[in-house]
Amino acid sequence: MDIDSIRQGIEKLKDYTERNGAKAAVFRALEGIREGSENRRYSREALMIPESIGRREDGGIFLSLIIPVFEPDMDDFAHLLDSILSQSYTDFEVVIADGSGNDNIENVVRIYDEDPDIGLRIKYRRLGSNKGISENTNEAVREAEGEYLVFLDHDDFIEPDALSETVRAIREGADIVYTDEDKYDGLRDRYISVNRKPGFNLDLLLSNNYICHMLTVKKELVERAGLFRPEYDGAQDHDMLLRLSETVPRERIAHIPKVLYHWRITKRSTAGNPGAKLYAYDNGRKAVEDYFRRRGIKASVENSPHRGFFHTDYRDAQSGAGESCIFLDKRLVPLTPDYERQLRGFFSRKEVGIVGARIIGRSGRTLSNGFKRDEYGRRVPEYGKIDYRFSGYMHRASMARETEAVSIHAFAVRRELLPLVSGDTFAMCERVCKLGYSVIVDPEIIFRLR
Repeated sequence: MDIDSIRQGIEKLKDYTERNGAKAAVFRALEGIREGSENRRYSREALMIPESIGRREDGGIFLSLIIPVFEPDMDDFAHLLDSILSQSYTDFEVVIADGSGNDNIENVVRIYDEDPDIGLRIKYRRLGSNKGISENTNEAVREAEGEYLVFLDHDDFIEPDALSETVRAIREGADIVYTDEDKYDGLRDRYISVNRKPGFNLDLLLSNNYICHMLTVKKELVERAGLFRPEYDGAQDHDMLLRLSETVPRERIAHIPKVLYHWRITKRSTAGNPGAKLYAYDNGRKAVEDYFRRRGIKASVENSPHRGFFHTDYRDAQSGAGESCIFLDKRLVPLTPDYERQLRGFFSRKEVGIVGARIIGRSGRTLSNGFKRDEYGRRVPEYGKIDYRFSGYMHRASMARETEAVSIHAFAVRRELLPLVSGDTFAMCERVCKLGYSVIVDPEIIFRLR
């Protein structure tokens, strides 16, 4: 590990300690050591994965690659254009809205645009001034002719099959498509922090913008939503996704479980320095707050110990005690004050059917934090056996999220669904989901086994 990485790690830990206290920082440091080991392993694996380039496709669905630009490193910007040029799918245009105060971007674009052998269709617009990420993006969207918009940052890059994989999902009926991603450290030529995402998960999106990159959205939907809002700069994509989630059926939101987007680490980016754009985290919380405000739900959104991650407090939500029933094993001791109000508050959302909690053993190890079926169909606990003070992969062990099943020993259920309650939690939760309700686990509601 080089001196810059050590210095950056110390600064992050110092910031975490100031916000959350020394005891929490100890557990964060221990978890950081494990994350560092996982990064080293992933970095070695990523460099050994060959590029997968399918046959070149040139028609069917026209895409507009939206790139808002403001004074990036020119080599990084050229690398982005080169990754676009290498795409196996070719029916697209590149739309660049440049808010830079110099001619650098225009000069690079001219090289690509004027060379007939390159064949890259570029629409370039010089904005004259930096209008902010939302307005710069909106200017590019207004110039776009594609039926679908692919949003790219000006210093990142994509895999050769990124567009062809996206088009395949669109042809299968998707209006919104997102992919897995990782981070690229150019100084050390390594890939780290792979983000392998689940399918669309509204409660996880309310906890954090886990979707992020690479995002593709049908242009009509973005226009209908009113484009991006400047008051949420830095979290404008999170705000847009939350607004879209209110109108787009989840079956038309597709996840491609492949790392097709590489988020470049720079000193100015949140990828390399979480403190670089603190306003982005504040605006992310405000975007979630506005989601609840639009739906008329009295819930408060709190910052979690991890920047850019949030927890929703439903204790003041108006749901009525008679709308739900709580099942609690008498062997469990609640560690969360007002756990009943928090559980019941979830039902102020009409789509929620069941809410579960986290159960820990006497040693603090997690016994239950949601359940899923693995690739062999076996029923396994999510984030099982880890200490409850650890946040888990991408902090998701600490985030409220939709899950396949909750523990039968601690959960709340909407009253009209009581006839579905059974000792088989998977069968119970599956029947609830088939009726159109969601099953959620909130790890901040904690019970300990006596």
